Amino acid sequence: MSQNDIISKYVEFLNEALSAENAAVDRTTSRMDQTPIPELKQRLHQHLEETHNQQERLTQIITRLGGKPTDSKAQLPILAPPATTLIKKTVKDSLESITDNKKDNPLPEEMELMQLKQDTLIGGAEIVGYETLIEITQKINGLPNDEIISAIKQSLQEEKDMHRWCKNNMPMAVGILLPKILSAINK
Repeated sequence: MSQNDIISKYVEFLNEALSAENAAVDRTTSRMDQTPIPELKQRLHQHLEETHNQQERLTQIITRLGGKPTDSKAQLPILAPPATTLIKKTVKDSLESITDNKKDNPLPEEMELMQLKQDTLIGGAEIVGYETLIEITQKINGLPNDEIISAIKQSLQEEKDMHRWCKNNMPMAVGILLPKILSAINK
């Protein structure tokens, strides 16, 4: 395998990370618009700026190595209920739309709680992605490893900071959202 083949494969790994960041821009923008929690909205705004910087760092590395940065968007990890629950819910939702009984439909607060859990899950996946990219970078000879690893470590730290923020602020979010969820049960 030639050095050019190795570099080409490495660029594929970088583009995989870039496609995740491309998707994260859309998700973060959407989340900023949807969340009713001001602290989260502010932190998402900060993370959106970090994500743009992560895209730029990856784009620069890919270009420097002679590759073409991707504009594709990865499928981000999601939390989903078991398939049997989804089937039951679909049937139930169809019946409720006929009877106009909305008691079992998810509240915006329930959806927000699910989205916050997904934010944390996605952050964890990005951390693993960057840690893996660092390991790969260290094992490939002929790369400007110090520069590349420095850039990747900066992105990794930003993802760790966001992930930590989500985990540390989950009690605050639950404190805001759960009372509204529980009060709807009694109605």
